[in-house]
Amino acid sequence: MVDHPLKHLTEDQCWALLRAHEFGRLALSAGGGEVDIFPVNFVVHEGKIYFRTAPGQKLSQVVISRRAAFEIDELVDGVARSVVVHGYASWLTSEQDIAKMEALNLKTYLSLSKTNWVEIEPTSITGREFEIGQPS
Repeated sequence: MVDHPLKHLTEDQCWALLRAHEFGRLALSAGGGEVDIFPVNFVVHEGKIYFRTAPGQKLSQVVISRRAAFEIDELVDGVARSVVVHGYASWLTSEQDIAKMEALNLKTYLSLSKTNWVEIEPTSITGREFEIGQPS
């Protein structure tokens, strides 16, 4: 029997990969069949994903839809890995939540004023890995 080249990652492996990264992509839909994908800097804390954003389309879609998908991937030493999280996004507005998030020291790539914190509470998390160039 031949091993299948695509390996499924455990939930623990998925969380370890998420914690090792600081940049991912957020997919949101505010209805109308359109899905938008946004690059975001993020941090993992206590089983949830957090990012900051400025007012605008991304924050509006979080408030309107709440359903979100989040993805990170990497290619290291000929091995490709991908983690996808599905869940619900919430705009954090309480002073207590915001103070807790500020303590996480999230790095951002843009110097824009991103004062709005968003939390993604996962409902599912999946991951895969495979060696580049392996037959399928």
